[in-house]
Amino acid sequence: MKPILFSIALISVCFSSFSQEASVENKQVFEQSVADGVISMILPASVTAEDVTKYAQYYTPYFTTSFDADAHKVTFTMVNNDVKSRRVIMRFLGASKIQTVKVEDKSYLVHELYETFLN
Repeated sequence: MKPILFSIALISVCFSSFSQEASVENKQVFEQSVADGVISMILPASVTAEDVTKYAQYYTPYFTTSFDADAHKVTFTMVNNDVKSRRVIMRFLGASKIQTVKVEDKSYLVHELYETFLN
């Protein structure tokens, strides 16, 4: 019984150490930013400016990024503000090891964020 509990605890610790959460402070502002094609969110402290540059370079046909290091805020400026292009934001978040995005008080898995706000 102890080995099973230890295994469960170890898996939980490992999973939580690899999952990160981005955040959006205001749902209405976020929804408007999606409509405008200039989408911002706050990244976890573990994601660096170098990470943002490295991951974003693959997605320039869909969006460009800017990063405010002081606020730890990434802004995606959509090349074409359409569903297909906004879907690519999920790839960027995945590359950044972000599995959830907190919008106000509710956390969304990345695919739920897409279905709820970006689609």
